[in-house]
This record gives sequence, structure tokens and C-alpha cells, in this order.
Amino acid sequence: MAALALKIRNDLNDLRGVSIATTEFLESNGASPEAIFAANLAIEEMVSNTIKYGYSDSLRHRIEIDLLLDDNALEIEIRDDGHHFDPCAYPPPSPNPSGDERKAGGLGIHFVRNILDGFNYVRREGQNIVKLTKRL
Repeated sequence: MAALALKIRNDLNDLRGVSIATTEFLESNGASPEAIFAANLAIEEMVSNTIKYGYSDSLRHRIEIDLLLDDNALEIEIRDDGHHFDPCAYPPPSPNPSGDERKAGGLGIHFVRNILDGFNYVRREGQNIVKLTKRL
């Protein structure tokens, strides 16, 4: 079992370092390219949404990202102190909207749900906690 713990600010510029660290960690532990892609997409989508929409102040906030890898699965846990937001409750996009009905955004969470095997959320002690799983 291997683990990686990352802590970043609520700054989109910090996401590049997360992607590099995640890729290096997963490659060094023999994860498949599919698992690496899924992890990076999921982390980028969930964390960028938190940074863009999760805070109504201009203060610094910390976002924590933990990866746990074993022979069977990759588990990702993302914790933040942003506004309450349950991505599991976010409705899937309409399958065939007309041009006028298609809203901007909302597809990222849908993609994350579809490339992962587990997608869970809980709000505890003022924190959003998203747990993601990708079977290997």
C-alpha cells in the first residue's frame, strides 16, 4: 500500500503541482495510464470547482488531497472548508438538450462519475469530504 498527501491553497495555479505529484506517485507505483488519467481528471475537476465556486471571501484556504493505492484500487479523498456542496446530488446533464437548453458547465462532475467506480460525499465538521475510487 502506498500513500500520498497533498495540501494546496485555494489557488488554481497550485493545480499544476498536484497533477505532477499525482502522476509521479502513480507511475512510480505501477498504476496504469487509465488510472493516472482518471485520477488527474477527477482531482482537477473537483478541486478547480472548489477554488472557483467554494469560497465567498478572498482569504487563503487549504485543500487537502490524499491518495491511497493498493493492488486493487486507488482511493482519493479531497477535503475543503468551502461552502457546502454535494457533487453526488448534482443532476446529470440532459442527454439531448437543444442549443438553447445546454447550460455552460456541469459536465465535469458527470465525466468524473463515469470514469470512476466510487463517488461519495459527506459534510463533516465544516468540511466537504469527497471520496473517489478507481478499481485497478
